[in-house]
Amino acid sequence: MFCNQCGKPLPEDAAFCPECGAVREKEPEAVKESAAKTEQEQVSTPMQNMAFNPIPAENKEKPKKKGFPFKILVPAAIVFAVLVAILVIFLTGSRKTGMDTYADVKDYIESYWSFENGMYDGEVSSYWGLSNGEKSIFVYAEDSALYYMKSDLVPELVVDEYVATYAVSYTGDYIAYVVADSMMEGDLYLYCVKSGKITQVDTDVFPGYICLSPEGKAIAYLKNYESYTENDLYIGGIGIKNQKVDDDGSMPVAISDNGKTFYYIDDSSKLYIYNGKDSKKVSSSGCDNFFVNKDISEILYTKDGKTYYHTPKMEDPVKISNEELYNVVLPENVIIFEDVRAGGTIVGVKSFRGGILEQSGGLYWFNDKGTDTIKICSTVYDYKLSGDGKSILFIKSGDLYKIKKIGDNMEAELLYDEEYVDYIVASDDLSKIYIVVEEEELLYLKGKNKTERITNDLSWDYYSYSIAYNEDMKKIFFIENDTLYYAGTNAKSKVKVMEDVYIVGRILNMVVFVKDDGIGYYMNSKEPVYIYEVE
Repeated sequence: MFCNQCGKPLPEDAAFCPECGAVREKEPEAVKESAAKTEQEQVSTPMQNMAFNPIPAENKEKPKKKGFPFKILVPAAIVFAVLVAILVIFLTGSRKTGMDTYADVKDYIESYWSFENGMYDGEVSSYWGLSNGEKSIFVYAEDSALYYMKSDLVPELVVDEYVATYAVSYTGDYIAYVVADSMMEGDLYLYCVKSGKITQVDTDVFPGYICLSPEGKAIAYLKNYESYTENDLYIGGIGIKNQKVDDDGSMPVAISDNGKTFYYIDDSSKLYIYNGKDSKKVSSSGCDNFFVNKDISEILYTKDGKTYYHTPKMEDPVKISNEELYNVVLPENVIIFEDVRAGGTIVGVKSFRGGILEQSGGLYWFNDKGTDTIKICSTVYDYKLSGDGKSILFIKSGDLYKIKKIGDNMEAELLYDEEYVDYIVASDDLSKIYIVVEEEELLYLKGKNKTERITNDLSWDYYSYSIAYNEDMKKIFFIENDTLYYAGTNAKSKVKVMEDVYIVGRILNMVVFVKDDGIGYYMNSKEPVYIYEVE
């Protein structure tokens, strides 16, 4: 058995991973039954809102020459994920258009570390750890001690004791950890990164399933843990009295900074909300796929194969779609923080209203009133949301469309339908659009059905790892015959970067790539910068 978070071997009787602290994955029967029920119901579920569909009814269905599921886990994805983990980008956050976004790459220094230098003086035996939402802090355990680093890459000791599990808040202000002599209980602490002050929250805490508020001052945790169905759920924190919330076997989803909005599920995955005094059932049947906004004042989730929306002020949740929620569609530089110690995903937006959701039936716009969704299109092969979240590109049946202004009166403009479009890459403002056709031709889109060829020999196996747009350089990077190039808007502008490259991708505003020999680089100016060598 291996840890589902860091991949390290687990002892047979381990309740959590001794390496990264993640709780051993156990799927309760109630969740399995709920998933099976959802799958059966989806077969006959009608679409909830057909009042608007921007795709013309006469749109022709083009045969797909070679089907390819773009968003699947492939070996290239694993390699690139490791690259990101090793790169460890440390950033500061900025605020634009109500979204929590990352700072520009040029605004930070020393954004990488190598095996040669290490995270500290000496050998690096592990690079597994946790970053906060903005990735401005990296927390890791080494030699039975807990450390964190900021952009200066100087390790700071949190505690020199055996830490059974740890978590970092969305903002990076607080680190929670459990010091335990056994695998079932220990002492829970909160560490303030700014002051270095340590506050003991409680004792006899189960070292797993801890859930921090966005800033980290409030925390939900378990005590008297016997099993998934037998435990006590508590909240506590800085200036918050320890309180038992539930004793019937529950798990945290997300908690607000004052502790007065707390979503959690019971052992049947039914959703509850705690207001600081009392608990109220939100859903009478099993739920999953929980997304919360950045101050935990809104939640989206799936129940019985349908999508629901809830706020603490609502009496009952609103069903906004008859489709299952897959994801919240975001610009590439907007923060999304999946809490590996709890059940929710924090999305760096002020509100989900007016945003785009990816669901089992395609892309939907969630209206500004928070009452309904309007279908944009179904069977989406690929899409790209603009940096301000106000316009979107998407591929439908091999044709490329653009919605310039997302909202009640949005219209989809057909941009290209000459050949089957396999993939799209674009600048954040969607002013520069590149498409892949015929599986190996990379074209720049000059106007409706007007293109300029960049290359006709693209390494196409996994487009997500062979093409990337560099927002700082305003160039398209692509792999052609195992050689990395970048270009502007035509083939004449093509510039050779490096040979024997097999993965390229975008991280924030820069491009990162790996050679066949395992050496990684990043680039946001004319010359590539060495990062590390994969062992």
